[in-house]
Amino acid sequence: MALAFVATLAVAAPVYPVVAARSSLAFSGTQQGERFNGVFRAFEARIQYAPDDLAGSHFDVTIPLKSLDSKNSERDAALATAEWFDFTHFPNATFRTVAMHMTATGVVADADVTIKGRTRRIAFPFTWKGSASGATLDARVTLDRLDYGLGTGDWADDAMVGRKVEVTVRLVLGPVVPVEVPAAKPTLKAVGQPKAKR
Repeated sequence: MALAFVATLAVAAPVYPVVAARSSLAFSGTQQGERFNGVFRAFEARIQYAPDDLAGSHFDVTIPLKSLDSKNSERDAALATAEWFDFTHFPNATFRTVAMHMTATGVVADADVTIKGRTRRIAFPFTWKGSASGATLDARVTLDRLDYGLGTGDWADDAMVGRKVEVTVRLVLGPVVPVEVPAAKPTLKAVGQPKAKR
């Protein structure tokens, strides 16, 4: 038997840069029955995605909570306190996908959302539209604020502030960034030798 080197090259899902000026992370809730809207004005996202490689796709987002803007200064001041987001001890929230799968209605990611030190796994359905200049990602999910300890004491009352918070994501993504793929590791493969002629 002879041994030959065989190298297998891995192809990584591409990474798309976020066009921050055209992207948004918004939320909507209710306070004493009246709806209010807000945004997070800053977030960092690493979007690695290929429709034909869901196993190799991954979203990783970090949100500085001080960038929260609910369009009301008194409400913003309250949201910064320990009863709510507690900016001092928990400056960031994170969103990280752990798997993606195709369903009858489209792609859904299983994602871990961590706010105020509490992590909950959610289903994150999203719409992806690719183009020659990049892509767009749109999604809408509903979170229960009490799952993350947001609004303790009297604030836990659903009549004061609604438990359900709708989060709307709109990411405009630029052209693909080349992904460095680790050098392939050669493997040994047995190759049969031709039989000697008699």
